[in-house]
Amino acid sequence: MSELGLGEYFYVGYCFAGEEEKIPEILDSYIHGKTDLSNVNRVLELYNARLFFEKYEFVTGWDDGKYEKYKALSKSADSVVKDFFLAISVENIVSIYDSCDVIFWDDFWLFFYRFGVYKRIPKDRFIEITDGLRMSPNKMLENKAFVKYFDSEITDRLYDPEFGADFFIDYYLSRRCVKEKYFIPQSLEPEKIYKTVERFITEVEFANANKLALIFSSKSIDTKMLNVDDRLRYKARKRYDRIWEEKEQSGQVILKKGYGVNIKYSPECLDSKVDFKDGIIKAEYSSLWIKENMDYPTLLNNFIYVFNYFDSPQMRCMLTNANFAKGIFEDLFSINGNGMYRKGETFDLMNMLALAQIQSYMDGLKGLDVYLEEVCKWFFEDYLKEEFKVDGFICSFPKRDADILDKCKLLSSAMDGAIKQYKLFVEEGEIDRGLYEMSSAPVSYRDLPSFSKNKYAYIANSDITKEMNMLFSNQSHLAYIEKTKSKYSVLVKLINSIDCSIDDFYEYQVADIQWLIEKGSLFVENDTLHLNISRVLILKQFYDYGYICLPHYKNNYLKQMICNGDIKTESSLLSIPEYQYIDYILNKREFSNGLDLRNKYIHDSNTTDERIQKQDYSVLMKVMIILIVKINDEFCIRASVTDGEEDFYEL
Repeated sequence: MSELGLGEYFYVGYCFAGEEEKIPEILDSYIHGKTDLSNVNRVLELYNARLFFEKYEFVTGWDDGKYEKYKALSKSADSVVKDFFLAISVENIVSIYDSCDVIFWDDFWLFFYRFGVYKRIPKDRFIEITDGLRMSPNKMLENKAFVKYFDSEITDRLYDPEFGADFFIDYYLSRRCVKEKYFIPQSLEPEKIYKTVERFITEVEFANANKLALIFSSKSIDTKMLNVDDRLRYKARKRYDRIWEEKEQSGQVILKKGYGVNIKYSPECLDSKVDFKDGIIKAEYSSLWIKENMDYPTLLNNFIYVFNYFDSPQMRCMLTNANFAKGIFEDLFSINGNGMYRKGETFDLMNMLALAQIQSYMDGLKGLDVYLEEVCKWFFEDYLKEEFKVDGFICSFPKRDADILDKCKLLSSAMDGAIKQYKLFVEEGEIDRGLYEMSSAPVSYRDLPSFSKNKYAYIANSDITKEMNMLFSNQSHLAYIEKTKSKYSVLVKLINSIDCSIDDFYEYQVADIQWLIEKGSLFVENDTLHLNISRVLILKQFYDYGYICLPHYKNNYLKQMICNGDIKTESSLLSIPEYQYIDYILNKREFSNGLDLRNKYIHDSNTTDERIQKQDYSVLMKVMIILIVKINDEFCIRASVTDGEEDFYEL
């Protein structure tokens, strides 16, 4: 490393304080003929010195004369770069790229395309040279002129499953960044793309399991070019399962399947305990509490206050992906295909815990001669009638002695009946059996109504999302200042913990701090930055959960944000994250990777594996509990309005 900076060469993208002092040395050396212009790094370093003067209009510590002198000297860099790249031949291009420092790779490819260096590559040496240049499929397809020039050569290269299959799977099946743009060769044929992906599944020795999961879970963005039919999905699923079986048998540590849940019920446990260590969740609950509180309302409330399926008092389901999508590792270790329900490691882990909770809970209650199915039936047929004067619910839940397959089918059917009757009551004010029996059309969870006109609040302005990320994200650049270094991970903690002013922030941060002041989340008093608590607390609700349940959160500042159009309201039984979560579990209407449990058991296309059937039944019961809690909360809200309390957010 040089004494002047972080690396041997000057690169404008890494121009930190002090790096600019390399520029006089670079340009003086060039003017006096001491620069090795056969070295690609020195040539591109000279180019970056010119870019510096485009980016910065002055340099701290330089007078105008010094600045103008070196700016003028830097202008000859373009001709030096052009001469260098025009002199590159097919015989030396690979060695030049091998010697190119990683910081200059983007610049190399910029001029590789701009000066048509690729046209010096004979087409019969295309594979040899592009392999030497370590060109991935993504790199090959990033430049339109390059793709047009080597159309047939690139096409043939992509048909190699070891080389091109990953790209086809990502391009057609993965949820891609909108900034990614690729130019597809005109010679590509759908049948050969399909065959390449099929060969990837069956022939590639070290096929990536995540790619296989995309094949059997995701939707194609262009079915004319890649149509993933049931045959291809089936092959991918079989290969995927075989990979996991082989890894488990070999004793390898597996990220996705390396987690576990250990639940214990103990009379000595006075309060719920949940710990996470080495990939294992250990949860302990009081068996004494359950035995001494066997009334049905408490048995249902345990899902709220003991198992934490919901937050109180807003009754938002805590199992949806809205609660687990903030961390960088969620992006790294999640499979996000086109049309797929977005999941991550935390989502999988917490839903594994929720599944273990309800399985162990049902087993424990059964030992006490209590069946959760009977508690659910009581809720619809007795509790709603006694508590809210809601008459007419009839729900056919599975009997105690039914086999597991029949239980799955009956519970799926009971769920359909429950939401259909609920919807009818909200719309008609009663459950008319004749009208109920007249319709056989399925009810969408998205369309389940609410008594509240303003039930949920959602962000309606993209600036609010930007504001929340600046305030709360640990990826924000605003939390680091010289005074505290990296002590605070997010901006709100920094401002809430110490007295700081705008002057404490770096120049590149000041514009964003001023923007936050304009938006109203920060203000300055006595030269010190403060949080506007009224606004920040509301934004934190949206950042953490994605929405607010308005009947449980009466706030004048939020009401004003709704009036301003920053926040929108909707009326439905379930919030957007909640009905998407239930849709993901029950069908494939919205998400290609949906578990499809309702449809499998209703239409008799379920697995014959009894072990899996038992797990599916617990998942279905989990959904039923979610619906019961949400419906109960809906009637509680309705009762408060009926008793004279007005809709606070009625505008």
